[in-house]
Amino acid sequence: MEIPASKSASNNTHATNVVPASKFIEDLAVGMVFKTQAISIDAPAIREFARQFDPQPYHLDREAAEASLFGGLCASGWHVCAVMMRLLSDCMAESGVALVGNDQVPWLQWRKPVFEGDLISATITVSACDNLSADDLNGSVSCKIVVHNQNDETVMKLLNVLSVAKRSSASTPTGGADAKGGALAKGRDA
Repeated sequence: MEIPASKSASNNTHATNVVPASKFIEDLAVGMVFKTQAISIDAPAIREFARQFDPQPYHLDREAAEASLFGGLCASGWHVCAVMMRLLSDCMAESGVALVGNDQVPWLQWRKPVFEGDLISATITVSACDNLSADDLNGSVSCKIVVHNQNDETVMKLLNVLSVAKRSSASTPTGGADAKGGALAKGRDA
């Protein structure tokens, strides 16, 4: 089953349509596919992220970038990861998934640079669901995520393990969905 994004975002603006949490771990199944919105990556954002977190010349200076192995100004891989997390979070909120947080990223692979002007989006495929965990409020959902550019070229792939609320937690005062549709976790920093 494929769940499409409700609308496309560009120029780094987000109009997230948060819906109340209606999909809990019990509603997710292996093979479900979610498609995120798309977001454009511009030169000022590339430089700002790089200045703060990854000050490599090919992220900061156009001439240095053109002379580098990448051949042009490109985003830090960590910048692409952060954008992917925003796309994933927005997609889950718009789809009504009771996402609590991100538990782990067992593997990640950068495949191709993201250049200024690229439009990136992601396809999220549920690869495993574990609602039998010791945690009474949440279960784990493994997702294979492929981030692609406007030419449908893969720029990044990863396996992400998400924490998703159990349906039974929705009626407890310490678990379930908050007023914005996000899931809450008892005693846990999500």
